[in-house]
Amino acid sequence: MAARQTEFGTEYGTEEAARETTRTATDQAARSAHAMSDAAERTARRGAETAQRNSERMFESWRSGADAANQICERSLDKVSKLFGLTGENARQALQQSTGNVQAMLETTTIITDGWQDLSGEWMRFVQDRAQQNLENFDRLLACRSMQECVAFQTQMARDQFEALLQSIRRTSEKSTAMADQAVRKMSESPLAPH
Repeated sequence: MAARQTEFGTEYGTEEAARETTRTATDQAARSAHAMSDAAERTARRGAETAQRNSERMFESWRSGADAANQICERSLDKVSKLFGLTGENARQALQQSTGNVQAMLETTTIITDGWQDLSGEWMRFVQDRAQQNLENFDRLLACRSMQECVAFQTQMARDQFEALLQSIRRTSEKSTAMADQAVRKMSESPLAPH
């Protein structure tokens, strides 16, 4: 009977040690997943904020440059028109063409700026979705009963994360292409310089 109790105690101790090892590994994996999720969210948020600031700065710089170019054109048109013999209607047409070109560039820049903001929003949505999914996965990870179940779930999580990243890249690519197409159309619609 004593031998049976010792055998039972050994079996119980080994089983408890295995459960404790699984719990420890699961806790560590959950902490790692949570830390990675937080870091990814912070990185993406900073990236999106930086992209938005840069696009706003680019737009403002472009607008300032275009305004300065318009002012220079207006001030010097009279001198240039006299130099090249442009007077009356020819001078007016040249000014209209210059103004139209600058306006087309400004409108195109607006399209690009809006597109960059849309792309930044796409990445922010991706990060937020992944952070939410990671929190949900954390609970499922804690519910794992064995090391094999834990490892299988972690590889499934990694696969899901990678697939979500690829889907987000695809959507971003589609939006980038649409933005470029719209900008090209806008530039093509502007009146051409007189020949």
